[in-house]
Amino acid sequence: MSNFVKRAISGLLFVVILTACIFIHPVCFFVLFFAINVIGILEFSHLAERVQVSLNRPMCIVCGSLLFTASFVHNYTGYWQGYLVFMVAMSVLCIWELYRKHAHAFQNLAFSFFAMAYLTFPFALLVYFPYLCNGEWQPDIIFFPFLLVWLNDTFAYLCGSAFGKHKLFPRISPKKSWEGSVGGGIITIGAGLAIAPYIDGITIVDAGVISAIVVVFGSFGDLVESMFKRCIEVKDSGHIMPGHGGVFDRLDSILFALPAIFVYLAFAV
Repeated sequence: MSNFVKRAISGLLFVVILTACIFIHPVCFFVLFFAINVIGILEFSHLAERVQVSLNRPMCIVCGSLLFTASFVHNYTGYWQGYLVFMVAMSVLCIWELYRKHAHAFQNLAFSFFAMAYLTFPFALLVYFPYLCNGEWQPDIIFFPFLLVWLNDTFAYLCGSAFGKHKLFPRISPKKSWEGSVGGGIITIGAGLAIAPYIDGITIVDAGVISAIVVVFGSFGDLVESMFKRCIEVKDSGHIMPGHGGVFDRLDSILFALPAIFVYLAFAV
């Protein structure tokens, strides 16, 4: 089986599973993203090992799981005290490092905190999106940024393949072009505006801004993850998705876009 076929099948399967879990029930959403968060932290810890950084994997998984769970429970039930448990767990993570006796304890903790901020925090914010817009669970608003990211990635690739001549960031990602980025961005924003009337709680202006955020921040998220991998000389963050690599590879764009969308929704909607 060619790499293209593997990539197409695994990518389609991922889209189907993610879409189904978002729309079937909030608990399905929680289970899927809880698993994605754990896998992402494991992938990040393996990448960190290549630069002689040793994360406390059990505690990083506990802390990341508590943060995501606290956000879900807070929004779904109103119980906010889970965040206090997360804060205590982060303190335990720091104290535990005292007893691990690693030579690079500061780097270990710095990377651990970065893993929370880079991987878990965006998904914790994602849970708040529907409640910021209309005060109740609404899968459309959860799904909207993912759809925009997929459109942007797909059409940036197609436009770049057809018209790409000027490199966007050759030092980090030599295959990306300005033509691809602009073409993908225009189509993504147009699609976002067209979809807006079908999503309760956001206006056409909101949809246009969110689409633009996805185009800009999603593109930079992809470049930042490429920068990480180039620094440690790896091609993929993992191997869970044939043809795509790991969870980190598949969600790099959305991880950067979600915090920016949250800021916009918090102040504008």
